[in-house]
Amino acid sequence: MNDDKKKRLLKDVQSYLKEHYVPADAPGGFAAPFIVGAALSTRALQKGSLSHAAKDALLHGLQEMLQPGFHDLLFKLIKKKGVRNVDLYRNADLTKAHFSRMKNDEDYHPSKETVLALALGLKLTLDETKMLLERAGYTLTNSSQTDLIVEFFIQRHLYDVNEVNEVLDELGLPTITNHRKTKERKDDW
Repeated sequence: MNDDKKKRLLKDVQSYLKEHYVPADAPGGFAAPFIVGAALSTRALQKGSLSHAAKDALLHGLQEMLQPGFHDLLFKLIKKKGVRNVDLYRNADLTKAHFSRMKNDEDYHPSKETVLALALGLKLTLDETKMLLERAGYTLTNSSQTDLIVEFFIQRHLYDVNEVNEVLDELGLPTITNHRKTKERKDDW
C-alpha cells in the first residue's frame, strides 16, 4: 500500500473513531448486558402464572441455549464460505497449531481478538461477525477503539488482518494477532 493510500486510510479510520467512539465511563458508554423485565419466581413457575413478557424471555433464553456454540458455528461458517482451513488460518494470521487446537477441541474458548481475526479471515459480514462473537461470549462495543476499527474494515469489505494490525499499531493500540512485530511486510505497509 502506498503512503497516500495509507494516510487516507488512517484519516478515514480516525474520522470513524471520532464519530462513533464513546468512552466506557461516558454517559451512554458500555454497560454490562442484563435482562430487563419480569422476574421469574419459583412460585410463578409452579402456579403457571407467568406474564407474557416473562414467557417470552424464558423462551428466548431456551432458544439461545439451543443455538450452536462457537465451535459449531465457526465450522458451519467455514463450510458456507468454502474456505480451506489452511487459507483461513493464514488469512486470519493464526498459527497452524492454534487453528488445529480450535478444530480439535469443541470446548476451546478463543480470545476476542482471535474471533475478530477469524471474522476477517473468513470475510464475514458485520452481522456474521457479531453472531460469531456472541457465540464466544463477546460483543462489539463503541467503547472499544479496536472494535470500532475492525468494524470499520468489515463495513468496507477490507479483510486484510495485517492492515488492521498496522492501523491498530499506528494508533498505539494492541494488535489483534500478537506476532506482527516479528514479520516483515513485503508490501511496505
